[in-house]
Amino acid sequence: MKLRNAPISILIAATLIAIGAIFNFVIGLVLSLAPQLLQGIEVPTAPNGAPTQLIVIAGVACIAFGFIFIWILRELFNKSQFALVMIYTISIINVLFGLFRMPLGFFTIGLNLLVIFLVRSNSAKQWLSAR
Repeated sequence: MKLRNAPISILIAATLIAIGAIFNFVIGLVLSLAPQLLQGIEVPTAPNGAPTQLIVIAGVACIAFGFIFIWILRELFNKSQFALVMIYTISIINVLFGLFRMPLGFFTIGLNLLVIFLVRSNSAKQWLSAR
């Protein structure tokens, strides 16, 4: 990894992406392995009261997103331009989905806009363009 002389904006963005990866792993494990921990939360259930396969699929998807975030981090630290494309794409998708989860969506929208702002800073652009 090429973290030597990385600007603080890249380090903060990478930290937020890493926190997102950890969050996705934890939520994914809870949804796929221990859906009974969701007691008191309205979740789709089968007629016998067991959680539907939708919960398990959501858990697997969260774990997959955790791995995608780790992959993006690796590409970012290797100064790949593809990492920027992925950061922009996933951040915009998260902002759009945040609109459907109001008022908690404000938190998601704010964090994703912060990550976009951080990787678009002059110091980040300069560091990413230097090989």
